[in-house]
Amino acid sequence: MARFLRVSTSPVWMFMALIFLSVIPSSICRILNENDLKHICLKTSNPFACLDQFKSDNRSRNTDEKGLAEIAVDLAMKNANETHAVYNELYSRTNDYRLQEKYMSCSKNYNDAIRDLEEMKYELNNNRTKLIHVEINDALQEVNTCIRAFERDQIDPVKMDFANERFKLLCDMVKIAAESLVQK
Repeated sequence: MARFLRVSTSPVWMFMALIFLSVIPSSICRILNENDLKHICLKTSNPFACLDQFKSDNRSRNTDEKGLAEIAVDLAMKNANETHAVYNELYSRTNDYRLQEKYMSCSKNYNDAIRDLEEMKYELNNNRTKLIHVEINDALQEVNTCIRAFERDQIDPVKMDFANERFKLLCDMVKIAAESLVQK
């Protein structure tokens, strides 16, 4: 049976395979530099904050475009989890029924946004980047629902605007980083 499994490999084919394997990964997985980060961040609503966010994660110093998208998702996930916890805490500390209702609603919105981010991470890990924009838009919609709840009545003693706006920026970073992967 071993006679039928004999493989013919010539030195020319092996040399061509080595060249192919050494050239392809370097063109696909190019390490990004600070100018690349600036270029991506210029497409966001707040380029300086975007750059600060990426620089806050040491992985951004030595990554490719996919890694940058993963970092953006991780940063958004961290922010969403922190904000979700704050809304839960605010809910438990207030006796004002209207505020409790808003805080609980925002907590649920952030919980759903976290689920969307987890799905994004799954899609990114499975190289299905074309589906990420659907999940990021869903996450943004959840947070915008929370923001609108406080815009109507103008009662937000804690002023969660900053956390909500930061999350929107992080989602914007995810969207732009993922779009750069889809364009390839």
